[in-house]
Amino acid sequence: MAEEIKLAILVEKKAALRKEIASHLSGLGGQQTIKCATPFPARRTVVSSNSPGLLIIGNSDNLRDCYDLIAFCRARKANWTIIVLDHINSEESVLDAFSAGADDVLNVPFSNAEFSARLRVRIAQAADSKMEQPSDIKPIFDDVLLTHTEFKIMNFLVHHKGKTVTRNEIARHIDDKDWVYGDRKYDVHITNIRKKLKDKLDARYLVKSVRSVGYYIQENGNN
Repeated sequence: MAEEIKLAILVEKKAALRKEIASHLSGLGGQQTIKCATPFPARRTVVSSNSPGLLIIGNSDNLRDCYDLIAFCRARKANWTIIVLDHINSEESVLDAFSAGADDVLNVPFSNAEFSARLRVRIAQAADSKMEQPSDIKPIFDDVLLTHTEFKIMNFLVHHKGKTVTRNEIARHIDDKDWVYGDRKYDVHITNIRKKLKDKLDARYLVKSVRSVGYYIQENGNN
């Protein structure tokens, strides 16, 4: 596991899966893993941690508590990596997870190889976001508290300087694969970005849609 990840919080109701993932995290080099069966004990740990971390949370029970913890963590720890173990495996559950602030969603059951690959990609993206050149994305966005994925999308839009980027281009940039028609997760990320830009920067920066094509960023000066 990347050196930046000092703490992993694992929230999973099913004991066998919780044990399997904890063992896998240990094999990846995680320095400390805290295991919980329900979301509530994890809140205190999230608040008290001062280092970038990893939250892995299953949605097999208490969906509202699951997504509340994700949003709670994201609001306080923008630099954490958050992965949802999706026991429901529906489009709605995936979109709900991303809307709450997850960086990735992994359908249950999954192989150890898939888990390892997904985890390494998301942690690498978190590390890459810290290494972006200041000229690529303006410091003014620092206070917007974007997730790692949202940061990469925003940086991609800013880099294109008002030119429209397609969903497929975003998918290739974020996940290194082609966009599949009907996949709405990038739209969810865009919705989250828009809300955060409005909350922090009013209407100075807008992410605009081009119907059936993609998105571009519009700068409105110092409004």
